[in-house]
Amino acid sequence: MSMPTARVMPADNAQSAPSDADVAKDNEQPLLDLRARIRRLEKLPPMPEMTQKILRLSAKPDADVKELVEVVELDPSLASQVMRYASSPFFSYQGKVDSVHTAITRVLGFNTVMNLALGATAARPFKVARNVPLGLDAFWRHAVYSAALVQALSSAVPKETRPPAGMAYLAGLLHNFGHLLLGHLFKQEFLILNKFISKYPDKPVDLIERRVLGTDHGMIGAWLMEAWQLPEEIVIAVREHHNENYLEIHAVYPQLVFLADRLLKGYGIGEAVDTQVPPALLDALGIGEYQAMTITAKIMEGGEGLDHMASGFAS
Repeated sequence: MSMPTARVMPADNAQSAPSDADVAKDNEQPLLDLRARIRRLEKLPPMPEMTQKILRLSAKPDADVKELVEVVELDPSLASQVMRYASSPFFSYQGKVDSVHTAITRVLGFNTVMNLALGATAARPFKVARNVPLGLDAFWRHAVYSAALVQALSSAVPKETRPPAGMAYLAGLLHNFGHLLLGHLFKQEFLILNKFISKYPDKPVDLIERRVLGTDHGMIGAWLMEAWQLPEEIVIAVREHHNENYLEIHAVYPQLVFLADRLLKGYGIGEAVDTQVPPALLDALGIGEYQAMTITAKIMEGGEGLDHMASGFAS
């Protein structure tokens, strides 16, 4: 991850908590500068073995449903989550989802299950506090709802620019992955950051991160996605999802995530500052505001199932 040259805090200062006044004011200097420490890291957490199996399967041009079922069923918890997601009301499946095979072939599709499995298993090694604003509970609730909503919104994008549903789902699921890496590698700084996010809920999270840490979760998450050699679409979605003006390659992914963040905030989910949806963003996606609101309401009908799914991932 490329970062600009910055003033490096002495080691003792890097571990001390800044004052409330420092974050409350427009301070251009980071208070706890992580950038130099990030550069000195020799290695990142390795990709989990289960995630590697899923990636290897996804790279096979002739991979079939039987192979995916076999991989998912190696992990009973993952298999349960796949079936529960397929049973959510917003899919309107009238039958009983009694197997992973049914979930894949009759409801979710091969690519969505592949990407759900990829995202869920990738997060497991990260040890992060649960009961803080950016902790595991909040991360997974936001991730699960965002993935479902980004996937649903992607179906409303005009065909000529519509992204694959499975890739859209993965973008929603992984877009805040930087919080997991931050909480795993820099535990004390992560707790300090959570203190200021609680103190200043009206300030954008990424802005607080840059003032406190010298970087933000989008850059940190994209760094890991690149190191793990995940698709460029995902790297860009993770890095740019707070940038409503991003219009370059694969822009549809961060645009959909940004839109989902604002829509979910209306239901008290996620860390977006407000619920306002920029008209220019809707125009860029080719989605009407009423259409987006309707899609969101349908996703929220499946809230009980999604909450249960998020709780399972968090535990």
